[in-house]
Amino acid sequence: MKKFDLIISGGGMVGSISAVAACQSGLSVLLIESNKSPFLTENSDMDLRVSAVSWQNIEYLKKLGIFQNLYSNRIAPYSHMQVWDTRSQAHINFDADFSSQSCLGYLLENNNLVQAAWKSLDSYPTCEIITGHSIDSLENTGSQVRVQLTDGHEFKSRALISAEGRKSKVREFVNIKTTENDYHQFGLVAYLSIKDAPEFTAFQAFNEGGPIGVLPMGDNLFSIVWSLPKDKVDYWLSCDEQTFEQGIVNALSNHEIAPKVTLKSARVAFPLTQLYAERYFNNRVVLCGDSAHGVHPLAGQGVNLGIGDVQLLFELLDSSVLKDDLLLHKNLRKYQRRRISQVKETSEMMSFLHHMFKDDNHIKKPLRSLGMNLINQSPLKKWFMAQAGS
Repeated sequence: MKKFDLIISGGGMVGSISAVAACQSGLSVLLIESNKSPFLTENSDMDLRVSAVSWQNIEYLKKLGIFQNLYSNRIAPYSHMQVWDTRSQAHINFDADFSSQSCLGYLLENNNLVQAAWKSLDSYPTCEIITGHSIDSLENTGSQVRVQLTDGHEFKSRALISAEGRKSKVREFVNIKTTENDYHQFGLVAYLSIKDAPEFTAFQAFNEGGPIGVLPMGDNLFSIVWSLPKDKVDYWLSCDEQTFEQGIVNALSNHEIAPKVTLKSARVAFPLTQLYAERYFNNRVVLCGDSAHGVHPLAGQGVNLGIGDVQLLFELLDSSVLKDDLLLHKNLRKYQRRRISQVKETSEMMSFLHHMFKDDNHIKKPLRSLGMNLINQSPLKKWFMAQAGS
């Protein structure tokens, strides 16, 4: 039976970044991905799922050698973000601190980040990748983890990372329970062109029913995430293009970017929920990314929490730690404590904004207008920026 320092289940964004970080730390890695390997090319159709990766996390991706493998014609920096309430004059403007960074972050397709990480793994002979299979059973006792895949092959390791997403089988195998809160919304994603839109600027408009995020992908192309009530989403998925484009204009109110909107892709929607795992590890099995937490997709920021998991985890794990039961559990407790605190702070802020802005409650309306304008003129703005990019 082949043995590795680390097995990672899930080869998406967080799982593949974890594999690169582990290899860079000198660990031998088995990466298991149930789907086929990514086949994104520079000319592939655009992935409808887009993330806003913060400047701090872009620097981490550069350190790992992943950023350099992104298709550069398919990423776009953004330096400004405008947030407003369409039912009042309340607004917040965020701008990069150009004294220390060149932008707030980069917008990129999720599968562009995956292919870049996989390409980085090609340079590490200590990494083995299995695709088309998943973990069927595991033993998580003593000083090792033993897994059996759906094809019957068995492997063992000193630790296992679950980066499988919200429906993680590994999380179930080790009996880590979750709490899930339904926002009663769907996130509709698509691409738009907006003629003569401001450059390098992302937008977030809060409407009754949910916000719409508009993320610049370059050349007047934008990715949108439109949060819609469950009873409205089917209409906006099936209506004709002209009606949909007018709906976007209305959702953005009379803002300067609203005119001349053109739909440029298919429309897809997914349910929105908030998810917390009650703990982030059990013995030698560790949760990362959406296996551990799920947040509202305000401004496409969720992946930053997963990258934050990876960065802290590999500050605390190395070969010597994995060989020492007491030290490993001490460090995993530290990982759990810090990440649960950070994730909850960010997730609850997003949840608060969702509930504060989704309706025209007569108490909420003046409070949110006052609150946004105060934040825009106070040191709290830096805290919100740090939370959004965490």
